[in-house]
Amino acid sequence: MADEFSSAEPQDETPAPRRAAPRRETQPELDAETRHEFITLYTDASANIRFAKSQQWHMLIYFSALCIGVVAVGVWLRWGDVSLIAFLFYLVWLFSFATVGSLLMLQSWQSSEAKKQAFIRSYMGELTRAALAQKSRVTGDVHRYVMLAFMLLYVEMATLAVSRMLWPHF
Repeated sequence: MADEFSSAEPQDETPAPRRAAPRRETQPELDAETRHEFITLYTDASANIRFAKSQQWHMLIYFSALCIGVVAVGVWLRWGDVSLIAFLFYLVWLFSFATVGSLLMLQSWQSSEAKKQAFIRSYMGELTRAALAQKSRVTGDVHRYVMLAFMLLYVEMATLAVSRMLWPHF
């Protein structure tokens, strides 16, 4: 039953094949000022990545010092002050969460800086890109995230170890 709006002939409903967007193999030449700005941005991104990595290690050192200090105070007081031991227990957990959050934020910052560098690299010369491509980005990412996993595991294991020492005393 065809109505006045339908056609008697069947319509071809297969969509037209999609074409890939044209890919530019070479980026346009940059003027000297833009090139200088890109080099400055790339250098700043490298410095930011190094700073974030350094801060991650400092966070682990600070957290380790806190754990050692908490255990030292407990031993020095012979685990006698129950309210202080409870305070230290919750303090260790609070700083554990803060350390984990900071490690994750610093990792995210490193990732965004690496993306900025990848964008800038696409505008560099062929020889420079070839030299920078000698290091696999995937391998670097895997190493970075494995190291992050070990850092997070260390924080949680230290938290559990200190908590286990404190728990029986309050």
